[in-house]
Amino acid sequence: MLMAMLNVHLGYTFSGGAIDFLLFGILPGKQPWWIAVLLGLCFAVVYYFVFRFAITKFNLKTPGREDTDEKEVTETGAQGAAGDLAYNILDAMGGQQNIAHLDACITRLRVSVNDIKNVDKNELKKLGAAGVLEVGNNIQAIFGPRSEIIKGQMQDIMSGKKPRVVEKAPEKGVEQQIEEINPEALQNEKQDEDNFAAPIKGEIKAISEVPDPVFAEKMMGDGFAIVPEEGMVVSPVDGKIVNLFPTKHAIGILSDSGREILIHVGLDTVNLKGEGFETLIEENAQVKQGQPLLKFDIAYIKEHAKSTITPIVFTNLAEGEKVVIEKQGLVEMKQEGIVKITK
Repeated sequence: MLMAMLNVHLGYTFSGGAIDFLLFGILPGKQPWWIAVLLGLCFAVVYYFVFRFAITKFNLKTPGREDTDEKEVTETGAQGAAGDLAYNILDAMGGQQNIAHLDACITRLRVSVNDIKNVDKNELKKLGAAGVLEVGNNIQAIFGPRSEIIKGQMQDIMSGKKPRVVEKAPEKGVEQQIEEINPEALQNEKQDEDNFAAPIKGEIKAISEVPDPVFAEKMMGDGFAIVPEEGMVVSPVDGKIVNLFPTKHAIGILSDSGREILIHVGLDTVNLKGEGFETLIEENAQVKQGQPLLKFDIAYIKEHAKSTITPIVFTNLAEGEKVVIEKQGLVEMKQEGIVKITK
């Protein structure tokens, strides 16, 4: 109505978007199109204040302002802190009677359940799962390197035992581990980045190309992947082995500069129970860049596992940091300059 009163007539097709405005308003030059821009700005201000008033006055539940059960979240956090995390996860899975099979790998709990409807996926996320995947009657809850510990505690509960006690992580977490490895690493606020080297020889791929949503959707963190051509893994950095999974298919490394790196050889290789793998180091060992860590049988993995593709994930990147692949195609083992971390 205002446009008609101001004698401005602009033609639009179905979409009424910027292209129509350009083609039928600005380019012909027959109408004072700039009036539409001024009116748009005026209405933007009006809309902002009217809707802001309505939302705050009447507490309208716009996206992101939905009600949450704060009491439930608080109680869940308190129970987890008190060492009852395994109990809470078991309860969220529908209780002991709903568990048909319980397993874990270095990234996730793998649980076959009798009735998927009894699983509370929202509660699992409140308990710390980075993601929850549902495949038929199977639930995969992404708890990262804690998954094996949680699995053991759940098995203790289900067998009527007191859950095994896990040594409490240091209050300063990763910083304390860095201090133990490299006392000078925390002296300056910014440290030089690790000179990262390829841990495996093979074809480098984007992490999004890994046929597993936990890695492809970066639930564990950003990174990249390598399709191996040789069955050897070396350390990509100087640092410490902080996690060596019992089935030998995955290794966690804490670099001297504080980067946490997960090398996961193949997909679903936890099911191989260590067959086809040979570890060359022990957990908590100090390692140097290029030092051999693990041998694996590519042919055996191809035959018995889902894939040989090996995700390499940085699990503690700061907010805004991402992994950029600098080298395409085939990379040699120990080759440097293949990726960089940017903000």
